[in-house]
Amino acid sequence: MDKERFLWLVTRMLSGEIRDEEQQELEALMKADPQLRKESGALQSFWKDSERHAQNDETKAAFEKLKSQMHTIDPQLWQEEDQEPTRIKWWTLLARTAAAIFFLVGAWYIMQTTGVLPWKEDGLRSESNTRGTRSHIKLADGTSVWLNADSELKYPSRFKGDKREVYLKGEAFFDVAKDASRPFIVHTATMNINVLGTSFNVKAYPNDSVSEATLISGEVEVEMKNRSDKKIRLKPAEKLVLPNGKDSLQGYQALAVPIISTPTYFSKEDSAIIETAWIDNKLIFHDESFTSLATRLERWYNVSICFENTTIQQLRFTGIFKNETVKQALEALQLTEQFNYRMVDDTTIIIY
Repeated sequence: MDKERFLWLVTRMLSGEIRDEEQQELEALMKADPQLRKESGALQSFWKDSERHAQNDETKAAFEKLKSQMHTIDPQLWQEEDQEPTRIKWWTLLARTAAAIFFLVGAWYIMQTTGVLPWKEDGLRSESNTRGTRSHIKLADGTSVWLNADSELKYPSRFKGDKREVYLKGEAFFDVAKDASRPFIVHTATMNINVLGTSFNVKAYPNDSVSEATLISGEVEVEMKNRSDKKIRLKPAEKLVLPNGKDSLQGYQALAVPIISTPTYFSKEDSAIIETAWIDNKLIFHDESFTSLATRLERWYNVSICFENTTIQQLRFTGIFKNETVKQALEALQLTEQFNYRMVDDTTIIIY
């Protein structure tokens, strides 16, 4: 019902008929569900571009199918073109709202059935988060995905065939719905992860030195893209660290080979796992270099951090941040190691 109400309110907004209390209700719905805000933006773009894309064959076919279905459901509201003039006149009197409903529902229908706007080429939905934002996605098969900051997930609206395939750039935690007949595959730039039903975390930022796959439950098989013959099976509580490039294993031995280790617990007394703590809005770090931590802080707080002193980059920190602002976080770090910082503006920080 919320989505039906949301659709109606957006229609009212685009037709120029929305009242103040309805606008407030729409804002409340989008605040409660960030996904609705993204869908609102997509629908508004569709509305603005509908005339420009009116000649698209797929768009026209989808609209014709939608119109036929709507006419079957309610002939009085969704009329055939050959109906009597009096009814057409009635349609004309409601043109502003009816046109908005037609195109908006059409956009909604197309996005729900195909997963994308009709002029998108790859046929996949795209969910992306900027720095400082995180989101939760429910896939068509029941799989839950938590998408971290500065990350993008591409996935179909409906899984077809004998595989369930998604494409990740950045970091995400997957709780995969079991389906023995259709394996779930996560594609990243450096590896393909094959599962049937399990929960695991994947960290695959293009600019990081390594990619990681951390298995929480179940079993996964990781195939390295640069060596398709090399497949590694992970068991629960195992983590695979894979170099993104031949010279990218910073902090590891000089061997540019995959490394299997265990997830990092914050402490013996605390069961929190560093690799997945971000799902609970916790930024946990244990004996981590300032260089590595700065990268995570940039994504967490949507800031840019620069070092003026290379010695400071080697400082190491252990701690947990949850509700702290970036200033509070830096001040907390200053309690354990000596360094200074200055805010150039709201998004740029200099460490010296």
